[in-house]
Amino acid sequence: MIPRALPILNALGCLVLTGLVVAQWMKERSIHEDLTAVTRQLADAKDETAKEAQRCAVLEHDIAVLKEAIESTQKAAESTTRELSEKSTLATGLQTELSAARDQVTQWEAAIKARDERIQSLTGDLAATRKRLDEAIAKLKAAGAK
Repeated sequence: MIPRALPILNALGCLVLTGLVVAQWMKERSIHEDLTAVTRQLADAKDETAKEAQRCAVLEHDIAVLKEAIESTQKAAESTTRELSEKSTLATGLQTELSAARDQVTQWEAAIKARDERIQSLTGDLAATRKRLDEAIAKLKAAGAK
């Protein structure tokens, strides 16, 4: 029986080995598919990382530009504040001078009004004096004609 059992046992061993080979092959194929999927995911992750790094560089550049713009704006605001302060001081000085000039004009107007009143008074006195002089000349001529 041993001689007949040996080929059957050999055939069964070959079937078992074939089954093991097929099982190992399927396991290797599954691992290979998993490896391929992981490799794809790694490549996608690398691409995404590269894109994120590029985006990060762009954002850092934008931040640098924004910082420069903020500094420029702050310097301009400080300069404008300084100029505004200087102009405010100048405006206050000019306002004071304007008030003084208005007071001076008011004084001049009062002086001119007083002068005009005195001229009017003197004109009236001069007219009265002229009238008396004319009367005196007329009397003198009348006395000289007699």
